[in-house]
Amino acid sequence: MSIEIRHLTHIYDVGTLGETKALDKIDLTIKKGNVFGLVGGIGSGKSTLASLIAGLEKPTGGRITIDGEPPCPGKNVGILFQQPEDFFFEKTLFRDMASGLLHSGLTEDEVDERIHSTLDLIGLGRQILDQSPFHLNRGTLRLAAFASVLAMRPGVLILDEPTASLDPKSRKRMLEVIEHISGDITIIYISHRLQEVVAVSEHLAVLDGGKVTFKGTVPGYLDWAAGQDGGEYLPVLSQVMYRLYGLGFDVDPDVTCLDDAVEQIRQSLEKT
Repeated sequence: MSIEIRHLTHIYDVGTLGETKALDKIDLTIKKGNVFGLVGGIGSGKSTLASLIAGLEKPTGGRITIDGEPPCPGKNVGILFQQPEDFFFEKTLFRDMASGLLHSGLTEDEVDERIHSTLDLIGLGRQILDQSPFHLNRGTLRLAAFASVLAMRPGVLILDEPTASLDPKSRKRMLEVIEHISGDITIIYISHRLQEVVAVSEHLAVLDGGKVTFKGTVPGYLDWAAGQDGGEYLPVLSQVMYRLYGLGFDVDPDVTCLDDAVEQIRQSLEKT
């Protein structure tokens, strides 16, 4: 599903002394099946924009449409929250996952198949279905929350810091799943891990003070970020590669894969 965001403005506490403009005339188009990265510092407006796209709040001004329709949580859009423990409310993981699916009109057999296939995709054992979500460790809980959202098969999926609290193996699995489902689902990927964002995304936007300061492709983003003071928007790997390129090494400064970067450095050193 494609997303159109036009002249989007959102103001908190309108008419009070605490009135705050969180978003200011945002215009973005997110194409169907894309992984779209969203980058910005604290207070930039990322979480507000995610909440509005997810249909959890109504914007003060402007509009958001998903394939021409407004966002409808649980139907055309799903969101993985930063705090996965806020996602669950049932006594067992199975009951939690089944609740939304049954309300969507699936039969019990279809629900069982949907839940089991989603857990298999994520790499979680089916034995956790009988456990209380609140007895799972934080990393497993985040993966379980991801499975719960994904089981609903939303056309748009918003992932807010999806790899937080995950060990390296689980983080790698999460990114593999995202790569696997991209193309079928439009994904908005929000993270402070810049290397992850550029690795999984096709296009990115940067928010600063509620305004879009960059939007474009990943290579375009890396070129833009390299020209910013302090390099705060440039992933560490890119900082290293740009530095080596500037020193005369035969490397691609826009490489996003660590293994590729290591191989390029090795080959460049062999030439010297």
